[in-house]
Amino acid sequence: GDLSGLRGMLTRFVWNGKEIIGCDERTLPLSTLLAGGCPILFPFASRTKGDVYEIDGKQYSMPFHGLVKQSAFGVKEAGENNVTLYITNHEASFKDHYPYAFRLEVTYSLEGDRLLFQTKIFNESHRRMPHYFGWHHYFHVSEKQKARLSIPMGKCLDYTDGRDGESIAVPQAMDLSRWMDWVLYDKTSNEILFENEADGYRMRMKLDDAFQAVVVCTCFDGRVTIEPWLGIPDAIHRGEYVEWMEPGEWREYGVEV
Repeated sequence: GDLSGLRGMLTRFVWNGKEIIGCDERTLPLSTLLAGGCPILFPFASRTKGDVYEIDGKQYSMPFHGLVKQSAFGVKEAGENNVTLYITNHEASFKDHYPYAFRLEVTYSLEGDRLLFQTKIFNESHRRMPHYFGWHHYFHVSEKQKARLSIPMGKCLDYTDGRDGESIAVPQAMDLSRWMDWVLYDKTSNEILFENEADGYRMRMKLDDAFQAVVVCTCFDGRVTIEPWLGIPDAIHRGEYVEWMEPGEWREYGVEV
């Protein structure tokens, strides 16, 4: 696979000649969220109500899926089968949206048939810092009606076709040929299974305990997103599924594919 540092995200993963994760590099300058790959969602995944939130009586704007998805990362270290990238909040534009000194590190590594995504978040400010980090993995699927997905979640919010998070029942079997944009949460296990018969691969995703939600979106041609998030949309206003870090504290989160 190509462990590219462009905008901090892994753009393409090919295993035994099969494209598992793909990206349209021509679209990258316009939008990582449309290009594919694995965009990084920090500090908040999804959208806050009205695209704003309030901290200590002051209101801040927050773009959809956070601040770093279009940002350049630095390279901390790189090996034959791994790379660690980083970004900090020295940019004034970040501080206008997120008034904390932070350092975000992402590490991609290959170990046998496993692709590991590790995230470290450091609170370098002098006050408690909120976040609910997320990944936005795009998996290659040529015939969605032949793909099967098992996600161990008990609740579902529906954002398909402009719906505003309507609560719906989680189906026994997901029809991925349907148009859907679902946020699943209330986790019962840390393992997700995805069988892609048409493209000849099976994927198991293992999540750290901190990941509380997984988004499934079928609204892209030839791709299905399976997105592990720490929280659910607008968690900062809901008052739940938010990770608060004390000054000087750091957290680490892992996903294995």
